[in-house]
Amino acid sequence: MDALWIMLRNVLIFVALALPGYILVKSKLLKSNESGVLSKILSYVGMPFLILSSILSIEFTSDFTLIAVITAISCILFTVLFFFLTIPLTIKEKQEKKRSMMRFAMLFSNNGFLGIPLAIAVFTNNPIVVSIVVIFNIFNNILIYTLGIYLISGDKKAINLKKAFANPVLLAFVVGLILNLIGVKKLLPEITTFSDHLKNLVTPVSMLILGVKLAEVPFASLFTSPSSYYVSSIKLILMPLIATALGFAVKLLFNLDNDIVFAFFIAFAMPNAGLSTTFADQFGGDTKHSVIYTLGSTIFSVLTIPILYYLLNLIISL
Repeated sequence: MDALWIMLRNVLIFVALALPGYILVKSKLLKSNESGVLSKILSYVGMPFLILSSILSIEFTSDFTLIAVITAISCILFTVLFFFLTIPLTIKEKQEKKRSMMRFAMLFSNNGFLGIPLAIAVFTNNPIVVSIVVIFNIFNNILIYTLGIYLISGDKKAINLKKAFANPVLLAFVVGLILNLIGVKKLLPEITTFSDHLKNLVTPVSMLILGVKLAEVPFASLFTSPSSYYVSSIKLILMPLIATALGFAVKLLFNLDNDIVFAFFIAFAMPNAGLSTTFADQFGGDTKHSVIYTLGSTIFSVLTIPILYYLLNLIISL
C-alpha cells in the first residue's frame, strides 16, 4: 500500500495547489482571462528551466544514451500506434470536430506541466525515470505541433514546424545537453542552483492555472457529458495499460531496468494536454469539449494514476 499512498499523496497535493486559483476567480479577485500572464511565465520560464535542470542532473553514460534513443523512438512509435488506434475508438461519433477532439484528448498527455513534476515528486532519488519522462515530453511536444494540429485542423498546411522545433522546451533541452557535456555543473554549480529555483515555478503555477480554468466551467458539465467519461477511460486507463505493457516489452528486449517501465507509465497516464483548447481556438476545433475533456480527465486522474501505479508496483514486485 506504500506505493498507492505515495502517489495518492502527491496527486492530492497537486490538486490542492489548484484551489487558490479556483477561489480567486470565484471570489472575483481574479478574472479568468487574466491567467494569460501566468501561462507565459510557465511556458517561457518555468518549463524551460525544468527541462534544463533535469538535463543537467543526468550522468551521461553509454547505457543512458541507449535509453534516451530507445525513449525517443518509442515515443514516436507509440504515438503513431495510438493515433491509428483512436480511429476505431471514435468511429461512432458523427460530429467531425468532436471526433477529432476526442482523438486528440486520447492521444496527447500533459507531460510537461503534470508528468515531469509528478515524476520528480515520486521518484526523487531516481533521476533516470525523470530524465526519460523529460525526453518523452520533448518528442511529445514535436508531435503535438505536427500530428496534433493536423488532427484538430484537418489541414496539413496548418502544421507549424517552426513551433515544433523552435519552442522553449526543445531549446532548453539542447542548451542543457551542451552545458552538461562541457561539465558546467562542476565548473559553475550556480547555474544548476539558478535553474533549480526557477523550475520550482512549474507545479504551483500550472495548478493555479488549472484552478482558474475550473472556475470558468460549470462544474456539473464535467460529469454530465457521456463522452467525457469515455474519453477519460481511454486516456487514463487503456492508453497507460498498453504503454506500460509495451514498456515491459522494451525492458525485456534491451535488458533494461524497471525505470523505463515506470517512465512509460508516467508519460502516458497523465490527463490530456491543455494545448487542445489553444488549438481548438486557433484552428476552429471543438472548444467546448476540449475544455470538458481536459478538466474532466484531470479530475478523474486523481483516482486512476494512484490506483494504476499501485497495480504496476504489485506486478513488478512479483
